[in-house]
Amino acid sequence: MMRKSKPHSKGLKPFLYRGFFRCGECGCFITTETQKGHNYLRCTKRKNPCEQKYVREEIITSQVRTEIQKVSLPLDWANWMIAENEKDRQSETQSSEIFSQKTKDEISLLDSKIEKLMNAYLESALSLEEYREAKSALVGSKKLIKEKLLDFEKKSHNRFELTEKFLKYNMELANDRTNEENTHLFKKVGSNFQIKDRTVLFEPRGAWKTLLDSGFGGGNALVSRLRRDPALSVSSDSEFWRCVLNEVRMYFELNPDDQ
Repeated sequence: MMRKSKPHSKGLKPFLYRGFFRCGECGCFITTETQKGHNYLRCTKRKNPCEQKYVREEIITSQVRTEIQKVSLPLDWANWMIAENEKDRQSETQSSEIFSQKTKDEISLLDSKIEKLMNAYLESALSLEEYREAKSALVGSKKLIKEKLLDFEKKSHNRFELTEKFLKYNMELANDRTNEENTHLFKKVGSNFQIKDRTVLFEPRGAWKTLLDSGFGGGNALVSRLRRDPALSVSSDSEFWRCVLNEVRMYFELNPDDQ
């Protein structure tokens, strides 16, 4: 009752990185405080002694922008990959139709065999036990083929759609954004965000990790050169971009539920 009678607190100050980072040395949360007009991030040091020092918020914000930039696709690169993805989708659709028709023919053939089996039983050419055993084998084969067809159709189309969605979303990373929007995007790109020695550390997640592991993240010499000179066409090394596209698409084939 005494607490309820007191004026309500106005709440915590909405610092940009409140609850976002942990200390890379001791694992405690990183807090923010204002001194002389500037925001500083520091370890709360609530568990064990920690040697980490203060770091200005502007420095961390700059590093966050840099990390996002590493996985952002410039417009011409993204458009090329989207176009190639669509070509591959159309080509595979044609192959899928052939496979699908062949599989449906197999199912029709099994249906015909089951019907003939029934007629043979009705004409007393087979005993009940022989009929049941033969029918069970045919029905089992039909079920397996149907499951194979459904799985193939789901994988063959879904990975192309998810890849296109990912590439289009990635293109948005190159746009100008507020610091708050960058922080929101950074959460999509990675996890386990830490600060150690005044440096941002994180683990890329999902398709973003695939993109960075492919060499796209700046360690690749070609990517570094293209970033320095945006006028260079993506076709200067289409084999590399084809590999990047295939890696991303493979990720979504193995992880179709990752949206």
